[in-house]
Amino acid sequence: MKKLVAAVLGASMAVLPMGMSAMAEDAETVLTMWYWSNSMEEDVIAQVSEQFPGVTLQAELFSADDIEEKINTTIASGAELPDILLMDDWIANLMQYEDSFVDLYEYGAADIKDQYVEWKWNKAEAPDGKLIGLPIDIGPTCMFYNATLFEEAGLPSDPAEVAASMSTWEDAYAAAAQMKEATGVNMFDFLGHLFVATLGQQEKHLLDEDGSFIADQEHIYNAFMEAADGKEFVYGGDTEWSSEWAAALNNHDVAAFVGAVWMKPELISAAPDTAGEWRVTAAPGGAGNVGGSAIGITTSCENPEVAYEVITWLTNEEHQLSSLESLGLFPSLISALDDESLMYEEEFFGNQIVNEYFVQAAKDINDLYYPPNYSSYQSVFEQQLLLVQDQDKDPEQAFQDAVAEAQEIYDLENLGI
Repeated sequence: MKKLVAAVLGASMAVLPMGMSAMAEDAETVLTMWYWSNSMEEDVIAQVSEQFPGVTLQAELFSADDIEEKINTTIASGAELPDILLMDDWIANLMQYEDSFVDLYEYGAADIKDQYVEWKWNKAEAPDGKLIGLPIDIGPTCMFYNATLFEEAGLPSDPAEVAASMSTWEDAYAAAAQMKEATGVNMFDFLGHLFVATLGQQEKHLLDEDGSFIADQEHIYNAFMEAADGKEFVYGGDTEWSSEWAAALNNHDVAAFVGAVWMKPELISAAPDTAGEWRVTAAPGGAGNVGGSAIGITTSCENPEVAYEVITWLTNEEHQLSSLESLGLFPSLISALDDESLMYEEEFFGNQIVNEYFVQAAKDINDLYYPPNYSSYQSVFEQQLLLVQDQDKDPEQAFQDAVAEAQEIYDLENLGI
């Protein structure tokens, strides 16, 4: 291994533990990295060589839809991974390959742990305590709502008043009934979206940290039924990316939805004719999280000490704040969440300071463990709710069928099939 010497990293390196070293200017280290579009600022990546003389970062760009499969096939084939790897919320699926990653605790990560929101940090920690990634961004959820429609329905329209009057799902559905009676408009978009919200508000997921199947337990039943109770108040559909979904928001056919902070630009794009009408408030039932990425170092890396310095610099407070502005990536560092620069008015949302609610949600999120392959289990419950929504399937039967299908997935996985 090439000899390491100290480097002056500047004030922007505040998140680095004291005593870390950088490459000597007369030594050259090439680090490779895989990432996807809009997961990291291109100009920050380009500045690595300037910040770390003697270090070259060769970053390879992948589609966000393809990179997880690329990682899985690379590991399965025994091929070499890059030195540095960006991982989205599917990081849980990579825990089964934790031996492919270095333990960041061995390079000083314990010294910066308390600088991050705890629940996000824990998502990158393997069951045996190994840390395979540093948090980059998070996806706290709140309720987006059309204040114009709320006013027409005789409902409170101020964000604080809406939060108080719709703090539970029971309250939310009561407001939805009033909305529909007064205006004929459905409060929410579709049941699968509601289930993502209610599931994210639980303290446990569909599998626990020991790998036991708990999708048949009361907390999942309650989340499923809370979503199903919204059947008469949803517009329909099955995805927030469809043209039908966008048209429903733009045409005042949907009054609200629970979504992550990164849904702000999606809403602006989907419903341009409603600019100034939308607001953000706390979600019924509490905060949740959807999405958010992390960055780790693989065992293919010959210079993990240098790579650790690079990834902590790439994700420091300065860059998290600039990534929020340029890419819409919400910070995972507590200091960045508390930065006054987040408290700005947004014209599309009636000049509301919407990040005030997302920051609070980020701090209130349950430390919910996401098991490997969680999306496969979650999907069967969402699909059953679509049958409730579109074909009037009995919710009790739909839940039992979802549990049975999820159990089958679990059994097959445990048989190695």
